Amino acid sequence: MVRRDFQGYERPFVPVFSGKLMGDDTGREEAKNDRPPSLDEFSERLDRMRGSGKLPETDAAAPAWGRALRVSSDLLAGLIVGGFLGWGLDYWLGTSPWLLLLGLGLGFAAGLRNMMRTLQNDTEQSSGD
Repeated sequence: MVRRDFQGYERPFVPVFSGKLMGDDTGREEAKNDRPPSLDEFSERLDRMRGSGKLPETDAAAPAWGRALRVSSDLLAGLIVGGFLGWGLDYWLGTSPWLLLLGLGLGFAAGLRNMMRTLQNDTEQSSGD
């Protein structure tokens, strides 16, 4: 085992709290006195870090992503519901893959219908604005 010589350090791997909070040097004197900063000082630093409190401008592509996720979830939900219903009926009636395939087909059709309805409503709302 190789041992390094750390001059002036008794415990080199124990971190010491210096009173710094995210790059702010105002707490060093208090750390030297071994007392934590007061809550008022902490709240002042926190308010400075928060800034003006205004939310950043949203990206213009965000509504498009939301619309795309909704449309894809419509299709996926139709497939999943149709598949589970077909699988359950196949299990109950003993008609192996046929009702599962029929359920997947009907679920796909229902998902497409929901997708088209969602897209149509979105275009009507955007043209009406």
